[in-house]
Amino acid sequence: MLWLHPILQLAALLIAVRVLFMGFNRFRFQHLKQKCAFNWKGHVKQGKIAAWLWMAGLVLGLYMAQHTWGALALTGPHYTAGMLMWPFVLVGLVTGYLLQKPSGKRPGLALFHGAANLCAFVLALYQTWSGVEAVRLLLL
Repeated sequence: MLWLHPILQLAALLIAVRVLFMGFNRFRFQHLKQKCAFNWKGHVKQGKIAAWLWMAGLVLGLYMAQHTWGALALTGPHYTAGMLMWPFVLVGLVTGYLLQKPSGKRPGLALFHGAANLCAFVLALYQTWSGVEAVRLLLL
């Protein structure tokens, strides 16, 4: 059961890599005026999946840590980075939902959306590294 958290988070990270590349194409088109394809529907759908998987993985990780070890911050930096990550994921979700509504172009909101999600992604990369250490120390 404890393996569910790392598997869920790894799935979210792999999906997020694809979403990040799609979002980068949008950035190139909108801000750098380069011609490139942007799969908007795929970006929206897969972005929601990645964000909700990250949120579900966070809740599951907190629950499992409390239930198994009786403490939340046992993993130290992994826990701290997770607590720093969730607000960025939440901002990415909220701004993503706002960008879905047909209200004309909002390049500033799209840029803010991308920046929040990029921060979440960078933290997720750190989470992967620190999570491997946590798995090595606590699960193997």
